[in-house]
Order: sequence, then structure tokens, then C-alpha cells
Amino acid sequence: MKVAVYCSASEMIRPEYFQDAEDLGTRLAVGGHELVYGGGNIGSMGKLASAAHRSGVKITSVIPKFFHDQELTFLESDEIILTEDMQQRRKLMWEKSDCAVALPGGFGTLEEVIEFLVLNQLSLIEKPLVLANIEGYWDPLLKMFDHMMSEKMLSEGHRDLVLTADSAVKGLELLKRKTDSMGERP
Repeated sequence: MKVAVYCSASEMIRPEYFQDAEDLGTRLAVGGHELVYGGGNIGSMGKLASAAHRSGVKITSVIPKFFHDQELTFLESDEIILTEDMQQRRKLMWEKSDCAVALPGGFGTLEEVIEFLVLNQLSLIEKPLVLANIEGYWDPLLKMFDHMMSEKMLSEGHRDLVLTADSAVKGLELLKRKTDSMGERP
């Protein structure tokens, strides 16, 4: 599988989040998966990419030119795609992936998650997404989704688009089962 991973560029996050990113980077190699991610060399993005690189995972970095110009690109990637803006980055990431994992992150990660879910909701893509709910990080968002459903703003079928696991590695296993059941093969 080609796995899009959405995560943080912050260097100030909890150690558990860094560890989960590293574990995922290593585990991608076990299944022969490829990594498609935002191309950063800092935060959980950097930890993810470094672990994936050490493990021999093929890495596609999709990064806006303005970040690249600030020397924030993970240069050991197998492929580096420079985009004009964040919108093009998001589009290329979901186009180049079979599924997605979202680790804890900020506004950028949240935007990526919501866009991925909306595209699935509108049947423009059919690609599963797992929220790596480490230490309950995504619980407030999941509660909001439940509230949206109770207020009839979101159907139950659309709420079911959101898969969760308590670690990114468990999320990867869930995605593998889900894509296999959808008839997609790595």
C-alpha cells in the first residue's frame, strides 16, 4: 500500500507522539508499504521519515516550495515533489496514496483529515483513513463528529468513514484489512 501520513512539524510535542511516528516509519517496511507524506524533516514528520528511511521504505515527499526554501525538506526521500502551495500538496498526497493515517497534529493535519473525509463523503475517492488516537488525542474531534451526527449534520454512514486505532501501527494493520476487503491490493 501507498500510505499517506498526516502529522505534525512541531518539535514541542509529547515524546509519545514522536515514538508513534517512529514506530510507524519502521513498521511500513514490514508490510512492504510506501510512505507518502508532507516532506518535512522536523517534528513527527522528521521522526517518521528518518525511521522509514532507516528501514528501507520508499518515501515520497510532497512539500511546498516555501518550506523547501527554508530547508525543511527531508532530503533522503526517494522522490521529492515541490508544490506551489498547500492545496496542491494535499491533492497530490491523496492522489498518490491508497489510504491515510493521521497522527496527532495541528491545524494543517486537521485540514488534511477533513479534506480526506469530505472527498470520501462525496465519493470522489474511496480510500480509508485512520486517526491514530494516541493517548486519546483525537477524542474531542470524534466527540464533535458524534455531535454532528446527533444534530443530523452528518449521516451514520459518513460518520463510519472515520476509523480509529490507539496507535499508528495498529492503524496501519486496520488499513491493510480495510483495503484488502475493498479489493485493493498493494
